[in-house]
Amino acid sequence: MNMDITAMTKTAVNVYEQFKEFRRMIDERDKAKENIQKKLIEYEKLSALGRLTANVAHEIRNPITVIGGLTERLKKSIPSGTKEKEYLEMISLEAKRLEDILRDVLIFTNKPFFLREEQDINKITDESLYIYEDVCKGSSIRIHKFLGDVSCVYVDKRQVKEAINNLISNAIDAMPDGGTLTVATNEDSLSGKKYITVKVTDTGMGISEENIRMIFEPFFTTKVTKKETGLGLSITKKIVEGHGGFIKVDSITGKGSTFSLYFPYRAK
Repeated sequence: MNMDITAMTKTAVNVYEQFKEFRRMIDERDKAKENIQKKLIEYEKLSALGRLTANVAHEIRNPITVIGGLTERLKKSIPSGTKEKEYLEMISLEAKRLEDILRDVLIFTNKPFFLREEQDINKITDESLYIYEDVCKGSSIRIHKFLGDVSCVYVDKRQVKEAINNLISNAIDAMPDGGTLTVATNEDSLSGKKYITVKVTDTGMGISEENIRMIFEPFFTTKVTKKETGLGLSITKKIVEGHGGFIKVDSITGKGSTFSLYFPYRAK
């Protein structure tokens, strides 16, 4: 009788364990399904927004180009030091700013085309840092560079350089009173997959938990300067994901932020 009870107990335990495993599988399936549905809804919204903004941008582009061109012509015929010359300078600057905004909008909304070639990510990173050396000196920002012994990676050099430029520019803006800009490259392995990484770290004000959920949203920005369009991080995310990689951000309010680009390694 005791043996029967023991056997029944073991059977009941096994059935319970199987039930728990079955329940876990169902929960995982439901979560996966929910995530797919959320991504589809997000994709549909972004697609609709992309079509709308692209059409608007194309319509606005020509008039702005005309305004900018005519302004430059008028500036040549107006004497320096006059109010008219000052107004024309302001119109010219604002027209240029609108052209830059439209360029970013079109980059973000258009389907990206990547010319992938074997590239040295260290060389691309070096070229990006060189562009900002004088800006950093003028802003009391020290540059620390740690370029690891990394493998070459198949990427679009122009697009990747733009992504790195965006991160460096943001890091500089985050340190208006000076600080340290650290840029590092390395190799990393996640879930058995090899990645080439570029990490940009600043010692600036950091990003609040509330804003960190929004920073990759199109047109979202916490900057007060008029030159910002709020598309830099969105474009950067689009570029790295277009290469099959991803972007990560770690930030502590008051201490700084680290943005990491992960590009998947592919053998020649």
